[in-house]
Amino acid sequence: MTTTPATTPATTPATPETPATTPEGRRLAGRFDIIPLEAVLFGPGSAGSLTAECERLGVSRLLLVASPSLAKRVDLAARFNDATGGRIAAVFTGVRPHVPHDVVLAAAEAARAAGADGVLSVGGGSPIDLAKAVSLCVAEDVRTHQDLLRWRVVFEYPDTVEIPTTTKAQLPHIAVSTTLSAGEFTSIIGITDTQRKVKDLYITPTLVPRTVVLDPELAVHTPRDLWASTGMRSVDHAVEALCSTTAQPVTDALCADALRRLTRYLPVSARDETDLYAATQCQVAAWQSIFGLTNVNLGLSHGIGHQLGARCGVPHGITSCVMLPAVLEFNLDHTREPQARIAEIFADAAGITTDPAAGAGELVRHFIASLGLPTRLRDIGVEPSEFPALARDAMADLIVASNPRPVTGEADVISILERAY
Repeated sequence: MTTTPATTPATTPATPETPATTPEGRRLAGRFDIIPLEAVLFGPGSAGSLTAECERLGVSRLLLVASPSLAKRVDLAARFNDATGGRIAAVFTGVRPHVPHDVVLAAAEAARAAGADGVLSVGGGSPIDLAKAVSLCVAEDVRTHQDLLRWRVVFEYPDTVEIPTTTKAQLPHIAVSTTLSAGEFTSIIGITDTQRKVKDLYITPTLVPRTVVLDPELAVHTPRDLWASTGMRSVDHAVEALCSTTAQPVTDALCADALRRLTRYLPVSARDETDLYAATQCQVAAWQSIFGLTNVNLGLSHGIGHQLGARCGVPHGITSCVMLPAVLEFNLDHTREPQARIAEIFADAAGITTDPAAGAGELVRHFIASLGLPTRLRDIGVEPSEFPALARDAMADLIVASNPRPVTGEADVISILERAY
């Protein structure tokens, strides 16, 4: 178990002495780590033949992990048994949103019972995170709630975090994504402890899937409101990365392009699931939005969003819809330069002119509303009575400590929740 500064997510980002992106005249230097994702297959039909990938990874018995809603729409067992050359050993469809800890333990037992030597996840962030968790549990023989808790990140505000890291070989994981939340590109898991009503983070570089598949032909089965809201999750990744105190040149370029693609193609794809070109553009943008973000600290939209999911059951994409504009407004004085760049992208997409000094919050809020998505906590049934508990839980999330505007305590979090209400 390691104890590191709170600004360290999965790897060590650029330090304040050698920032990755700096104002003109200051040093440009840092470190950029690559997590061990090996291949990304994208475009129509890319999920049709995974036999070669299975052979490359050396897997012969896959546990297929999928959401029950997708399993009702598509005969996943038959489809992927064909695609993998007959390698589906068992199917687990007991996935629930926000990955409750009891589901993790049940899925790990299913993998053991099937003699699985690999995991295939199909769907959105919950089945993908669950498959990552199965790999961890099988590798480390996690069988109980207490076993699982030993691997969570423990954060003490403002500057201490323990990140247990497994060194044992993980089950190879192939992730087939049907939403835009982009969790398939990270080595991070969010698991909800249903006893404490808190979402815990689990971070180990080898938890990232070995292969990711982005096939828009499968995404046609994703409800359009879910597609649009998870697209906003990708917007959230890109925006908070651009505003980060540890922003990186590579991620700056990719996140800016992700926003250009999303502002152009997400509205099109949200209206018409048969437009595979627009869907592929969105999938590529989701990939760009999160590429390399183990090197970049995010902020309060993600930190508060984790706890809105755990305590109030709000889907990840919707947490971004209601929190990101308010967080941008809270952070404006500390992020004027990146917000001006973000505002320009959103203004160009809307065909309007805007004052860069005004920040990006209202433009992002307008874009969310144009997709028919909620922009306020009151719209999704989160009441002010929840704010103190949400603020307390958020202060135990290490991401809050890396927000561009320093968070002085629970009162700051409550003020943002009130702004978002």
